[in-house]
Amino acid sequence: MIPLLFLHGAGAAAGDPPLPALRRALGPGYEITAPDLGEPDAGAWSRAIKAAISAIGPSPIVAGHSLGASHLLKCLAELGPSVRPRGMVGLATPFWGETDWDSTAFALPDWGPDALARLPIRLFHGTEDEEVPPSHLDRWGQTLPGARLYRLDGQGHDFDGDLAAVAMAIAEL
Repeated sequence: MIPLLFLHGAGAAAGDPPLPALRRALGPGYEITAPDLGEPDAGAWSRAIKAAISAIGPSPIVAGHSLGASHLLKCLAELGPSVRPRGMVGLATPFWGETDWDSTAFALPDWGPDALARLPIRLFHGTEDEEVPPSHLDRWGQTLPGARLYRLDGQGHDFDGDLAAVAMAIAEL
């Protein structure tokens, strides 16, 4: 079984809408852990995410949806090379620093791209996302030039449709 840590978005808890679709797309072979991070609080989420990464075992795949994905990137940068998952997958990842998205508490630090340079990163965004503008994916591409970016036609913020492309990217890790 391949360990996979899934982090929910703001206000969604462990039952985040993309999780059931992701479980179906992945099928057997993955041991998915999806902790409840509680209400968004940068300090509490950092502690919970770092503890979950440490507890999941060696070489996990880490994934997040929305705020869970952006804060996961921040935590991975802060942890540095001491913790290296197989790869990171983000769904509808907000880019903090865009207009109306200015929370420095959840933003990747300026040195973050260098800290993440060797980590395989796959970022997905639905073209019909009305919560996190799809343009955020472009900003991540500029910030993390080694990341692979995927636009999923017809998918909204909750990614409740076919996640075969996400499952394939995870399998490649």
